Amino acid sequence: MEDDYLCYDITSISSYSELNEFIKYGYNRDDEKLPQLNLAMLFGQKTALPLYYHRVPGSINDVSMLHNLVLTFKALEVKRVHFVMDKGFYSKKNIDDLVQRRDRFTIGMPLNNKWLQNAIDDIRETIHGPAGYRKLDDEILYVHSRIYPWGKENRRCYLHLYYNASSHAKDVDSFNEELVQYKQELESGKPVAKHQKAYDDFLIQRRTPKHGLAVTYNTEAISQHINRNAGFQALLSIGIKDPLEAIRVYRDKDAVEKCFDDLKNSMDMKRLRMHKSTTADGRLFIQFITLILISELRQRMRTSGLIEKYTVRELLREMETLTKVNCTGKYGHILTELTKAQRDILKELNIELPDMASS
Repeated sequence: MEDDYLCYDITSISSYSELNEFIKYGYNRDDEKLPQLNLAMLFGQKTALPLYYHRVPGSINDVSMLHNLVLTFKALEVKRVHFVMDKGFYSKKNIDDLVQRRDRFTIGMPLNNKWLQNAIDDIRETIHGPAGYRKLDDEILYVHSRIYPWGKENRRCYLHLYYNASSHAKDVDSFNEELVQYKQELESGKPVAKHQKAYDDFLIQRRTPKHGLAVTYNTEAISQHINRNAGFQALLSIGIKDPLEAIRVYRDKDAVEKCFDDLKNSMDMKRLRMHKSTTADGRLFIQFITLILISELRQRMRTSGLIEKYTVRELLREMETLTKVNCTGKYGHILTELTKAQRDILKELNIELPDMASS
């Protein structure tokens, strides 16, 4: 575990239960208008296995959950881990906690931090030069890395800045699409509370007795936002000096998102159908053990090439008819007949059954 990158993320599991004290209203990641339980999970990038899970009330936000995770690993006396987190977990307190514990981490940075905007302004005109040119697979990136001392101890962190011209165009289109949506929300009289900051920053609202509400774009603020943010990405890391390795590790964190997809879809946990917290805890434990098995199976399917022929769900469905019949006394057990597809799967996974040699 101490030689792995541990991807940390949180998902929400909705429920209709009124008896589970952990079911609370909060930020629902599936955009469902239901109370929920929040489930945090650590997933190893190298091992491709889930390592740790923790459930908390649905009203607890992501930022505060990281603090308790750090305390948990301190109590377990785990000396060195490397956390990989997206920008939703960024806060000064979280970075302070990680730095104080001397943990390694790589975290995405929200570009609206003033100190980060200043850092981008410093290299905006020069990052496109040949010194910053890098190629990651088929993607062209321009990078700039600098040492960024953090906290009272001036702990050495690496601030990695990236610019992608292709992403710039996509970011501009996506941002403008959002602005059109925000304008329509205000004009229709159906504002969305979580969009209020965007309304204030990028839209101008005027109300007149004759024409009612008129909404226009704040072109100066929009232009400034695009110039400062479009195409840029920032990572803060302790432990990874190379900017390409840092972004590769950061992008591979979607392993935990795939883990959540297995949990909710393959393992029927999109809804928590238990009413009591004790029952829900038992279900979560069984699901976690199942998740370890599914993750290991997927890893072996990748190694053998079976992942190109089957999804995990399809492979399990193909194997469903293979049954072990237990007999009393000296007869032991009998395996039901194998299909050709089942034989091929077992062969690719290097699973040798006792009766296969004679059949």
